[in-house]
Amino acid sequence: MSTSDCPGCAAPLVTITINVGAGERTLCSCAKCDRRWWQVEGRLTTLDGVIHELGQPEAPRLRYRR
Repeated sequence: MSTSDCPGCAAPLVTITINVGAGERTLCSCAKCDRRWWQVEGRLTTLDGVIHELGQPEAPRLRYRR
């Protein structure tokens, strides 16, 4: 089983990555067994945590002057 397979049923996963203020968050979803979970940098996180982070301001980015 590869990392793109569901750990419950081994079916292929659909992954959706979004950017929040704290960085990228990935939703992993299995169409076969209906399992869903969120990851941050390869580690599990909660939906509540992702929702909270959506309300946080973006991390400052470098700006280049010309």
